[in-house]
Amino acid sequence: MIKFFRHIRQRLIRENSFSKYLLYAIGEIFLVVIGILIALQINNWNDNRKTERDEKNFHSNVLVDLQKDEEKLKYYEHFHLKRIEYLDTLLTYVRNPQKTMGIEKFGKYVEPIFYTSNPTSYSTTFDSAKSSGAFNEFNEKELLKELAQYYADFVLIENTFESLTRFVENQYEPFMYQLPENYMTAETGALVINEEDVDGFYQKIASVEDTRNISADYNSLLRAPKMENYIIGDLGRSYNILGKIKSRQQVAKKLMHKIKNND
Repeated sequence: MIKFFRHIRQRLIRENSFSKYLLYAIGEIFLVVIGILIALQINNWNDNRKTERDEKNFHSNVLVDLQKDEEKLKYYEHFHLKRIEYLDTLLTYVRNPQKTMGIEKFGKYVEPIFYTSNPTSYSTTFDSAKSSGAFNEFNEKELLKELAQYYADFVLIENTFESLTRFVENQYEPFMYQLPENYMTAETGALVINEEDVDGFYQKIASVEDTRNISADYNSLLRAPKMENYIIGDLGRSYNILGKIKSRQQVAKKLMHKIKNND
C-alpha cells in the first residue's frame, strides 16, 4: 500500500501537475487522519470492553462478599437473640424469688453471657478496587456510593459489639468472680454459642475433681440488685446490636438485589 501511494506521488511530480499533487496530498492526509481516528476508536472500544469486563467481575466478587456478610449477620443475629433469651430467663428468676433455679441450670444460663462476638466484614473486593483506582473507570457510580456507605457503616457494628464486650469485661466478669466456679460441669457450656469449639474446655474443667467442699451460693448472687442492673444493661446493649444487625441486613439485601439487576 505504501509503495502504491509512493508511485502515484512520484508520477504526479514527474508530470509537474501541482494542482493534482496538492489534491493528492490532501487526500493522503485525510486518509492518515481517518486511519488514526479508526485506530483510536478501536483502542477506545477495547478499553471500554476491558472496563466493562472489570466492572462486571467487580460486581460478581462484591456479590460473593455481600453473601458472606449475609451469612455472618445471620450468625450474629442468632447469637444475640439467644443471648436475649438467656438474659430474659435470668431476669425472670431474679424478679421471682419464689422460683428455684438450681445450680446446674444457673450455670448453663450465666455461662453464655461471658461470651461475646467480634464482628467481621468482607470488604476485600471493594477495598482492593478502591486502592487500585478502578472506580474512576466504572459506570455505576451510584452503586459505588452505596457500597462505600455500607462498608463505612461497619464501624457502627464494631462500636456496639465493643460496647457489649467492655460491659461484660468491666461489669459482669468481676461480679461473677465472687462465686467459686466449681458449679461448672461438662454440660455447663451446652447453651454457649461460639464459632470455636468450647466442649473440650468444659470437659477439662469437669474432669478435675474438686475436694474442697466449697458451696457455690448462687442464690445470693442471683438476688443481688447488681445482677438485675447488669441483666437490664446487657439486654439494652443486645437489643441495640440486634437493631444494627437488622439494619445492615436490609442494606446488604438491597445492594445484592441491585447488583443482580445490573448484571
